[in-house]
Amino acid sequence: MTAERLDNFEYEPASAHESEQARRHYWAVAIGLQRVDGLEVSPYLREAADAYIGGERSLAETGELVRAHHAAGADPAALEADLVSQRIAELLSRSSFYLAPALFAEIHRYLFQDLDAAVYHPGAFKTERMVKQEDILNGDSVLYADPLAYDMALAGAFATEQAACYGMLEGVELASFCHTIAFLWQIHPFYEGNTRTAAVFSMLYLNHLGFTVSNEPFESHARYFRDALVRAMYRNPDAGIFPDESFLVAFYENALGRAAHTLDREELICPQLFDNPRLIRNVDPREALDARNLR
Repeated sequence: MTAERLDNFEYEPASAHESEQARRHYWAVAIGLQRVDGLEVSPYLREAADAYIGGERSLAETGELVRAHHAAGADPAALEADLVSQRIAELLSRSSFYLAPALFAEIHRYLFQDLDAAVYHPGAFKTERMVKQEDILNGDSVLYADPLAYDMALAGAFATEQAACYGMLEGVELASFCHTIAFLWQIHPFYEGNTRTAAVFSMLYLNHLGFTVSNEPFESHARYFRDALVRAMYRNPDAGIFPDESFLVAFYENALGRAAHTLDREELICPQLFDNPRLIRNVDPREALDARNLR
């Protein structure tokens, strides 16, 4: 084949070359990530996804059907899960990525654009720092960033990441990558959907770096993923608990096909906070989920 012969290839939509395996991957991740917040998609969404996976309709057509289905008031309990799942599948299929803070906000805007703006505030930052009680911390919360620091924290995180030069993303490199994802999550700038936004960002980033990501960890262990983020960013010296990113590293080792860790959520529990709830530091200890040992 000559060099001139190569010029005969035409530009074509990338979607025309998607494999069934890739289409199945997008939806497995999209549906699995809803379990981060205890959400489940509807049977209608699963049927629509299967039709897309089988090549019966495009992703755009699938989105139109799903949105029309919910515009008619069907399956209100699955509204958020269905609409966000479809948008996640769209983003993963497009592989849009640029290493800049604006992309992080754009991912959130894109995922939640179909939901009530007064509740989800797509792409907008919170104006008040929040807390969120965690099962594995006996009701304590990670110390999230203050809104005054959002722009500075995001700019710093992305500047550091732009200076990174990853090879095979093993060992120290993978630990550094996981730290970045956990730090972006701890900033927690959005009203809702911070974990799903961080997860989608991480997958787009890994795809951008040329790695193949398995859908199984995100599909089957979404709650472990969130708890691993908690453990990566929770610090409580009085309780002897310090940030531990090993759980998040194990998750991504599975996602990259490097290992087959069990990913047991029980391993992420901090027993010190159950043995002595007075050690809880970011919420009132009286709000412990199990306060029987509160003295």
